Amino acid sequence: MINSRFQAQGASILIWEITETEDELKDLLSNYNAYRSDFKLLKTNKRKLEFLSARIALNELAACEVVITYTPEGKPYCVDNNLKISISHSGSWVVVIAHPTSEVGIDIEIPTDRFLKLYHRFLNKAEQATLFDANDLRKVQLAWSAKEALYKLIGSEAVNFDKQLEVLDFLVDTTGTFTGVHTVKGKKYMLFYLISKSFNLVYCIDN
Repeated sequence: MINSRFQAQGASILIWEITETEDELKDLLSNYNAYRSDFKLLKTNKRKLEFLSARIALNELAACEVVITYTPEGKPYCVDNNLKISISHSGSWVVVIAHPTSEVGIDIEIPTDRFLKLYHRFLNKAEQATLFDANDLRKVQLAWSAKEALYKLIGSEAVNFDKQLEVLDFLVDTTGTFTGVHTVKGKKYMLFYLISKSFNLVYCIDN
């Protein structure tokens, strides 16, 4: 279990690189029985590891046993607990964010050059002009994660990434902030990011 935990703007975030086996994770998930029927429906080993590790991480952040279920839109929430949560996976990485009162969204991604071909699907024309650089994809990668995080926070009114969400131009560092706009309502959100050698992370808290 290789993880990093930190506090940010009233939220708790835990980043985990999965190195355990399925059996080891089951042993770490103290309330596994609450998930037994859902777990049996999972088909791939990768999905099983993600499922178990995210729930272990949430128990750790909550400092108690909590049970996750999902809204019809697929948004995770805690049963019998008001904690606001968001979960993301990429490769062997899992991240969970939890806040006691505010809606949250988070996304973790392994850096990839796939955005050389995909950027026009989720960036509008203005974003393409300011964010896309074929020689440095960090802005585009962070923009994708920003829109994933915002969608998780906002829900169905942010499902169309190039029309309902916009990322304003920003300077890239290893950590920092930038602004995302929910164009449907004209609401601006501050997004926080972290770039490491292994992954890019973006999260948002609706304060």
